[in-house]
Amino acid sequence: VLVLATPVYFYSMDGQLKTLIDRTLPRYTEIRDKEVCLIATAAAGRGAMERTIDAMRGFTDCLPGAQVKGTVYGSGVYQKGEVMDTKAFQEAYQLGRKV
Repeated sequence: VLVLATPVYFYSMDGQLKTLIDRTLPRYTEIRDKEVCLIATAAAGRGAMERTIDAMRGFTDCLPGAQVKGTVYGSGVYQKGEVMDTKAFQEAYQLGRKV
């Protein structure tokens, strides 16, 4: 299972996730047949996260046999830990139990 998760700043993923994705370049074809979960959080609504989710899906499209099993949008959160009291937190938990 591969979980890609990021806070969304200015309609994009954070630098740490982007760096991780970029550093897979020499060996990304060896990351095969993974079930993938995509998770994004943002102070804004779901629309602000669509570009980020699309970019993560673009990466998974390059991985042989990857299957996105679910996407979680944690909207309306900004401070550390805030997401724990949201529906998105429960969705992420349930997604993890399914894969």
